[in-house]
Amino acid sequence: MTVTSAVIGMKATFSIGDGFDGGSVTYAKVGFEVTSITSPGITRETIDATHLESPDDFREYIAGLLDTDPATIAFNYNASAADPLYAAMIAGKGDFRITFPNGVKFDFSGIAQSWKPGDPSTTTMAGEFTVKPSGKPTLSAA
Repeated sequence: MTVTSAVIGMKATFSIGDGFDGGSVTYAKVGFEVTSITSPGITRETIDATHLESPDDFREYIAGLLDTDPATIAFNYNASAADPLYAAMIAGKGDFRITFPNGVKFDFSGIAQSWKPGDPSTTTMAGEFTVKPSGKPTLSAA
């Protein structure tokens, strides 16, 4: 019987670059305990190219532009005046990196869409940050 090669996401990290629009040289992990990362997916639009002589009355499509889904991280918030996610939200755009447990890096530039610090309550102050990638993300080896 084959043993699975599946892995869990423990040790994955979310980092913010020191530049904008792909110009980052170094990345720093966000200073919060990240509890989950939703990586940006990639989709391609389909453009209807059906015409009056399309074979067998089936619709025909051509490939359109690629787009990315937003990336979201959830974290245990610990209020700080030096919050890097708040700074990224105010800056509006930046470079971001998801590092997977095996060391593979997923880099993308993006527009910060939302920053929600944790609500003070009797449970953990769970925060959330969402960024919409802009342009082509890149995967690189560990």
